[in-house]
Amino acid sequence: MNSRQAVNGDWGPRLTRHHLPLGLLSAVLFVVFMNVPPFTREHPHPDIYSGTLPRQRNPAQMDHQGPPMDHAAGHRAPMGHGQSRPAQMGQGPSRNPAMGHEGGRNARSVLRRSSIATGYVALGLLALTLLTGPANLLLDRRNPVSSYLRRDAGTWTAIFSVVHVILGLQVHGTGKISGFLDYFIARDGGVLRNSFGLANYTGLVGVVIVLGLLAISSDAALRKLKARPWKRLQRLNYALFVLVILHAIFYGALLRMTSAYTVLLVITAAVVFIAQAIGVRLWRRRYSNGSQVA
Repeated sequence: MNSRQAVNGDWGPRLTRHHLPLGLLSAVLFVVFMNVPPFTREHPHPDIYSGTLPRQRNPAQMDHQGPPMDHAAGHRAPMGHGQSRPAQMGQGPSRNPAMGHEGGRNARSVLRRSSIATGYVALGLLALTLLTGPANLLLDRRNPVSSYLRRDAGTWTAIFSVVHVILGLQVHGTGKISGFLDYFIARDGGVLRNSFGLANYTGLVGVVIVLGLLAISSDAALRKLKARPWKRLQRLNYALFVLVILHAIFYGALLRMTSAYTVLLVITAAVVFIAQAIGVRLWRRRYSNGSQVA
């Protein structure tokens, strides 16, 4: 947001200045991710079931898209980044098993791509919230404790994060609680410690943080918590960004370096980290005399 703050409760300017542009930008990005060839191209799925870190599949695993049966039987790949297993013959409305197989496969492909697309839209919006402060400092503008642009971008981040999770859970969803638990719990009842499980845990913690930040992103919460505690809680945005990057890494993003999504991930992470480093330096220079943020 620019340095001028909207009047408390005056949603008209925020809708036209922030929410409408952010919504349109998000929709455009989603369409691009779903339709532009660099983002729609399929890439080999890494093995995220055999160890703590993802690894390239061995030749025996390359002929199918599912997890190795001896490592992940019964587990599903949520969040839209994981592997899809072939549909069982005879499922679906089609009477022709081959057609039913193909239809289910296409439906899961659309769900998977939609989940990935919404996840990267959320990543871009989250990056925007983290670039606003350094941009204000770089342009020698006021950098207030609370910015409506950061809040509103955070709201859209939360929206697309939740949609990302919902779509991801539908890729292999069964509608049962046990299906959800397969994302986090191993067959022996213990914590799922492979790359698949770690990806899901980082995603889960990230969703909890983004919803928590959304819950306190209001003037009422700011007044009740006071500026300093409120700002400390809002700094969980940094942890959220790291969790998002780890979430993608555990799903094997760095093993698909030719993927447009991986290139976007690396560029986004680099820009945010560099901007934050510059912002910290500028902040220290500006407030070295002990003055506080306006």
